[in-house]
Amino acid sequence: MASTASFRVLKNELLKVLKQLQRVEKSAKKKLSTLEVTIIDNSLQLAIPGIQLNINAATKGSAKFTVRLWYFADIIKAEPDNTLHFDLTENRLNLRTLSFPVMTTFFETDSILRSINLPLNYTDMDLAKLLLSGKYTDEEIVFNNLDQEAVKTMRKVKSDISKIILMMKAYGFKRKEVEQLILNKLKENE
Repeated sequence: MASTASFRVLKNELLKVLKQLQRVEKSAKKKLSTLEVTIIDNSLQLAIPGIQLNINAATKGSAKFTVRLWYFADIIKAEPDNTLHFDLTENRLNLRTLSFPVMTTFFETDSILRSINLPLNYTDMDLAKLLLSGKYTDEEIVFNNLDQEAVKTMRKVKSDISKIILMMKAYGFKRKEVEQLILNKLKENE
């Protein structure tokens, strides 16, 4: 399979950025943290929710892929070469003779090269607001590995709304009034 994008970067520069991202990632599930890498002209953008860092790189083509942050960092640490050359193909990232899966790959023609704007330690409310804002497509939510978490968050919102409706019935509130009040509040921009 022919490569669709490639980049060359110094190992110590890449490791420095990966270590910064690892220090910032405080999630209880940090081993599952998704790193989003965007290949653009002469630069790599590396992002996790709440932070994006750039490093210089020799690049060919424009693309974006996601990979587990800690897994990727371990691979880079184990590499003996100081200059690393990566070739990206659909759902695979190749480094010398090593080939490993990346979670998703989109190229410039797919138009899903934008990052989702969430705070570093985002809450269910932040995710619900993002989902209800309509700013991002379903494909962008899936690409950024937020689809399962989004479903869980929206179930929790609906469950919480049902609980509030039960409590507010005693005060004459109707189901539709409570739903509209809460959903309107979540749709507000801060």
